[in-house]
Amino acid sequence: PPPVQTAPAHSLPTISKMAAPPPKPNCPNFSSGPCAKRPGFTSAAYNDATFGRSHRAPIAMAKIKESMALTKEILKIPKDYLVAMVPASDTGAVEMMMWQLLGPRGVTVCHWESFGSGWFIDASKQLKIPKLTNKHAKFGELPDLASVDWNDDVIFTWNGTTSGVKVPNADWIPENRAGLSICDATSAAFAMDIDWKKIDVLTYSWQKCLGGEGAHGMLVISPRTVERLESYKPTIPLPKIFRLTKSNGKLDTSIFNGSVINTPSMVCFEDYLDALKWAKGCGGLEGLIARSMRNFSHVADFIAKNPWMEFLAKDPKTVSNTSCCVVIKDLDKGQVKTLTALLERNKVAYDIGSYRDAPAGLRIWCGPTVESEDVRKLMAWIGYAHDQVKSGNIKKMRIIVTDGLAAGAIKVLSEAGHEVVKKKLTKEELDAGALAEWDAIIIRSATKVTAAVMKAAVAKPGSKLRLVARAGVGVDNVDLAAATELGIMVVNSPLSATNSVVELALAHLLSQARMIPRADRTMRDGKWLKNDLVGHELAGKNLGFIGFGRIGQALGRVAKAVGMNIHVYDPFLPDAVVQGFGATRHATPLDVFRACTHITIHAFLSPQTKHMVNQELIGAMPGVAPDGTKCGNHIVNCGRGGIIDEAAAAAALKSGQLKSLALDVFEKEPVGKTPLFECDNFQGTPHIGASTIEAQNRVGAEIAGAVLAALDGSAPPGNLVNKAVQPKFAAAKPKM
Repeated sequence: PPPVQTAPAHSLPTISKMAAPPPKPNCPNFSSGPCAKRPGFTSAAYNDATFGRSHRAPIAMAKIKESMALTKEILKIPKDYLVAMVPASDTGAVEMMMWQLLGPRGVTVCHWESFGSGWFIDASKQLKIPKLTNKHAKFGELPDLASVDWNDDVIFTWNGTTSGVKVPNADWIPENRAGLSICDATSAAFAMDIDWKKIDVLTYSWQKCLGGEGAHGMLVISPRTVERLESYKPTIPLPKIFRLTKSNGKLDTSIFNGSVINTPSMVCFEDYLDALKWAKGCGGLEGLIARSMRNFSHVADFIAKNPWMEFLAKDPKTVSNTSCCVVIKDLDKGQVKTLTALLERNKVAYDIGSYRDAPAGLRIWCGPTVESEDVRKLMAWIGYAHDQVKSGNIKKMRIIVTDGLAAGAIKVLSEAGHEVVKKKLTKEELDAGALAEWDAIIIRSATKVTAAVMKAAVAKPGSKLRLVARAGVGVDNVDLAAATELGIMVVNSPLSATNSVVELALAHLLSQARMIPRADRTMRDGKWLKNDLVGHELAGKNLGFIGFGRIGQALGRVAKAVGMNIHVYDPFLPDAVVQGFGATRHATPLDVFRACTHITIHAFLSPQTKHMVNQELIGAMPGVAPDGTKCGNHIVNCGRGGIIDEAAAAAALKSGQLKSLALDVFEKEPVGKTPLFECDNFQGTPHIGASTIEAQNRVGAEIAGAVLAALDGSAPPGNLVNKAVQPKFAAAKPKM
């Protein structure tokens, strides 16, 4: 490789106690795979892709041949070497060669990081090679390569993607070796100089140094490898996707001449071609290596100026210029997680935490598709984030979850470096100020965060409480006025449960129309009441909405699709929304009830809406649809308990004014004794509107994001309920 091109001396000052965040990289993609797309990439690169065409069509085979030819040209592969695309990315390429080549000689596996260790496991546990030598080194080091016995076939990685340690050169590989050299170069190809005389098999994937797409592997083989393939027959069965030889034992040369073993993605081939043409325009291999070395130099310069960071690689000659693995010496594992979460929340850098098997630290991709200026800005931001975490400005928070939360959400919060505890709190504990020891509480509908609860917590010396997070839409179990007065943020997750609540409300409407609960109960009692269970269609009926927000509108679209007429009462809704639905707007709830045989409730509970649906409104319902159907009156409430006067509703059910009532929410939950249970035409569900697998996962993800944003004082867009607390939080702070 060319000498390291050092960044200008003024470009990376020693980072210490910065007052404000530095500028962010233009592109935050520093993942070590899949890696950043080439600069300037857009989907226009796929305009000439052979969508809908066979990969055997002449136009498709021409593209495959062109990509193989460009690969040989840019990587300077010898003419007598063969190049092919094979299935299953770099992993598939390595394993197909292990399964076909290994056996006639002893095998040595040299490994010093996670994927190389995988090849040793393959050789020992799967292939059960009888003469197997394990040349292993811990993360940050190379094994003793000079002692390798080249009578063996030797497997090694040129660059350890998860350790940031590369072989400095190929001097340790003799040209007159007896065994084959099998090299996994997935994070080295196109960014490091390969001595092809020393290589018999080389593999890589498109997703690394060229920023291509996954699932496709590349295979380069020497004449010596072809000789082995044609002279040695493996003793174990080979799946089709591993086979490179024909039934007569000869190499299937078509695979290296535009054909493929199985159907590839021609869009991915188009992407690879685009990247190869960009690479050629950069000056070929020399230009790509220079780009990577410039990126690497910014990391190296930063480390030279900041003694709290060092490369994981112990020997400077072995430090990778693509997968730069670094250790932060003065932060513990939890603090490093906090730092990486800070970078991700602020869209500075994604996916740069160290690999799961590696020591805690960072893994910064500096391959050719990354822009040098972005690396420079990233390192400045890492310095800023380090100082914030080290000084305690960004610190571990204590979060209590009292009503249950999806495991994925808890994992997100924990991986951001916070302490998360699932624990029920009694009313007595809450009233005694138990929340004082927690930075945040995450609740659903069961826990009531009243004014007294928050005041008791805030009154305690050293109280931490500053966030109440409602995993769901409604926040009527939180005293918003008190929270705002005390400077406590309240966030919710308004988007996540919409579809689930809509489907439950629709299920209740359909169940009412066809009397499904009664049909089920009477059949269980041994009765066959086919002639008594005559229902009605929803099509042509008027459906009245009390509240027409996000959930109401989503249900409105479904109801309209089945032929219902939409009537709306919502004093806060713009006329344009109602007009867009072709709905009828009413000035009062009474007007809606007079017009509709079917009512669905989607309002929040407030002093104004409590017991809004009373004897007067129910009594105003017509019982007869616009098409003349005597369908009776039906009400569904999957919104908030307490809006319906349950005693009045029970009386209406018994008198026949209401033909059915369906509730998922109740004034008091869990429900105890209620006159509603005395009515056969009542159907209830125990507040399960959001109780679907999908909604729980979405609620968890949404509320976790809101909590992470809010805990460092940044208002989460779309989630902050009491916006009056906004001035109490500094917008300039980085987001957790």
